[in-house]
Amino acid sequence: MSITFKTIFAAMLLILNFSGFSQGKYFEVVIEKGTYGNYGMIKPISGQYDVTLSYSGKNRKQLLEGILDYLKNRPTLKIDTVLNGGTVVVYRDFATIGSKQNCFADLTGLIYMFAVPEEGYISIRPGGNSKIFATVFDAKLRISPGGDVVSEQDVPFNEFKYIQPADGRTQSAVSPHGGLLGKATSRKIDYKLAYPDSIFDPDGKVVNTNNKKIIEAFFDGYIADLDQFLKTKFKMK
Repeated sequence: MSITFKTIFAAMLLILNFSGFSQGKYFEVVIEKGTYGNYGMIKPISGQYDVTLSYSGKNRKQLLEGILDYLKNRPTLKIDTVLNGGTVVVYRDFATIGSKQNCFADLTGLIYMFAVPEEGYISIRPGGNSKIFATVFDAKLRISPGGDVVSEQDVPFNEFKYIQPADGRTQSAVSPHGGLLGKATSRKIDYKLAYPDSIFDPDGKVVNTNNKKIIEAFFDGYIADLDQFLKTKFKMK
């Protein structure tokens, strides 16, 4: 399946705008401390593990049916797994988040959403296996039969770095014109120039507010679109 610029995010924005529905704010991009250093992640602004969407009077079965009906109406979203008879629905999207013109790189998301129907509410969150990929070489990305993200004709791309690597590293190279005794050279890498699409600098300071907002709005769109669909389906305000 090749990625196209007609993305689910753009579709969601059109749906929300034409319906007069104001998209809520659900997620933020933050830095977390890990065993091997800091890393960037998408986290609910509530501070909870999941985003909670309330549907008073609706039981778990009704909400499960609502989620499955929603996915039938969103062909770009693919059901990945339905666990334990419907206690968890995992669905996947592969979509463009932003382009070089507004993000310094073409950003593409392989996103997994975990939706858990409960009595009167749904818990939902992006899966930890969700990934964003970046390229400045116009790579056309697709999902291989094995489930990996690859580029057509092996055009370079990489996983998006939320945090710029620390400055001051030196990269060594050998001149291709020096034969077996080629002269070794080295150069200092300016990571601020190499990763202008990153949101944070190595010290955790936000250096790309635009990309932070774009990525947060992209993930917010998944929640807002599902919520609006279910409220319309259940005739709720």
